[in-house]
Amino acid sequence: MVALLREVAAAASEKSIQWFVGGASARDVVLTHVHDIEPTRATADVDIGISIESWAGHDTLRTALLTSGHFEQRGNAAHRLHYQAPETGARTWLDIVPFGGIADDGGEIAWPPDQVIRMNVAGFEQALQATVPVRMDADLVVPVASLPAQAMLKIIAWKDRHAIDRKDATDLLFLLAWYGEAGNLERLYADDAFDLIERHEHDPDIGGAALLGRDMAGIVTPQVRDQILAVIAPDDPSPLILTHMMASRARIPGGDTAERISQLFDAFRQEFVAAV
Repeated sequence: MVALLREVAAAASEKSIQWFVGGASARDVVLTHVHDIEPTRATADVDIGISIESWAGHDTLRTALLTSGHFEQRGNAAHRLHYQAPETGARTWLDIVPFGGIADDGGEIAWPPDQVIRMNVAGFEQALQATVPVRMDADLVVPVASLPAQAMLKIIAWKDRHAIDRKDATDLLFLLAWYGEAGNLERLYADDAFDLIERHEHDPDIGGAALLGRDMAGIVTPQVRDQILAVIAPDDPSPLILTHMMASRARIPGGDTAERISQLFDAFRQEFVAAV
């Protein structure tokens, strides 16, 4: 991943394109690389978001990456480039999701040339504004979607594709369960979030899930808020995304019982709704 990100960072800097690491690769960078928390689901690819005003920006970055000789286009997937690390020969692929000026008022992009393939990029602009810099190597710092931004994007992704893939519910549960341990314990026992620890019987994992809901509420726009509320369904004791979480068998602290998963989700949902 480091070799690939080094090439992306160089190309994006040369072309003056703002970008961030997203998807499961962002989860791995923040939770595993920074906080030493092993993921429950391995990922083989790297996802990035790029902020562009026109599709020419997307083409410019793709051309720069392809020119290196380490990336190649295979098949018809316009968003994907396959990568082979020059020093090790390791192979992976890069998924590029453009957003910004090319999105319509509903937060969707339509891929050229025929604009048949559409993608929901709601929340990507907020994720860009909320990135955290992560040092991947001595000379490489990359912008990575923060954990609240990752949770936001996971909920939107689940809304769009849960009929064919439930992995976003699994990833969201993992974020809920480990947010407290991911550098937030001090906050939970300080004045600004101690109310959450008290409310949840001094359980830092449940309090952490609630804090994630509060932090996510701080970055969403009204449009994104409405999409999230439609998924977490405040008046429904058992929304579908919770059902998918319970079926995920994710490794979480305190055990993966239905009761534990419900406690995490309810704390997260309650605090998000209270804060938006």
